[in-house]
Amino acid sequence: MPECFRYDLPDLRPARRRDIAGAQQDSDIVLDVRDIELSFGGIKALAGVSLQIRKGQILSLIGPNGAGKTCIINCITGYYRPDRGTVLFEGRNLIGMPAHRIARLGIGRTFQDPTTYAGMTALDILMAARFSHSRTTLLDAVVHFGRSRREEIANLKIAEEIIRFVQIEELRKQPLAAMSYGQRKQVEIARALAMEPRILFLDEPMSGLDEVMKEIVNDLILAVHKRGVTVVLIEHDFQAVTELSHAVVVLAGGAKIAQGTPEEVSRDPAVREAYLGAPTTEAAGEVRV
Repeated sequence: MPECFRYDLPDLRPARRRDIAGAQQDSDIVLDVRDIELSFGGIKALAGVSLQIRKGQILSLIGPNGAGKTCIINCITGYYRPDRGTVLFEGRNLIGMPAHRIARLGIGRTFQDPTTYAGMTALDILMAARFSHSRTTLLDAVVHFGRSRREEIANLKIAEEIIRFVQIEELRKQPLAAMSYGQRKQVEIARALAMEPRILFLDEPMSGLDEVMKEIVNDLILAVHKRGVTVVLIEHDFQAVTELSHAVVVLAGGAKIAQGTPEEVSRDPAVREAYLGAPTTEAAGEVRV
């Protein structure tokens, strides 16, 4: 059973970046992305992107549309194979490894558009996600006895704990087609948690949400981080980035143009130019994305 999902509910009181400031600046690097290049035909999507993720961080990836943010996540999680570069997770190179093996190592992710089979309930989706940790053989599954039965009971218990942790009990037996977009986002995060990630990539978890649902997702991210999961956040809402992140990496045109604390990045002239499309002066103030 994952240590971070016990029966006690997390404290989901709103927090601000000052509440998580001072996180392990000297902690070990758990994911080291080096010189990733990716092209589609003659179009270069990533041009030598490097970044490091430290254990216990909330790191945000920001940038204009088309900057390469989702592409770098796809390269890390095995959905794309880059033209060159390495992705080292605890010293092991992930390049060329299939996505399901990377997920089993402890690297989870969500997707921008949380779609799956419309008739599946939240519980169905979490139980399907637990399959990545299955050790049941085909024969075990056919007879549905012994190890298969024990594994199903254990997975059901974990799924129920995560449903309670994410606070989506009312969606437990509700089909995806009947959920709001915001509820689907919550279920998508729950699905990723069911795979027991040590690093969780969240691809625009607040896009398309109203302010109330944004606050719910914001608090959920903090609760997940509090339980020991390292978080990498792709987000356009710079207020959320400022409140949540220890560090920010900025991409533009497939290249990394800045990194630092949210305050440092917001004052960077190259970042303001990338977002505003023209050179800016100090008088222009901080960037808003």
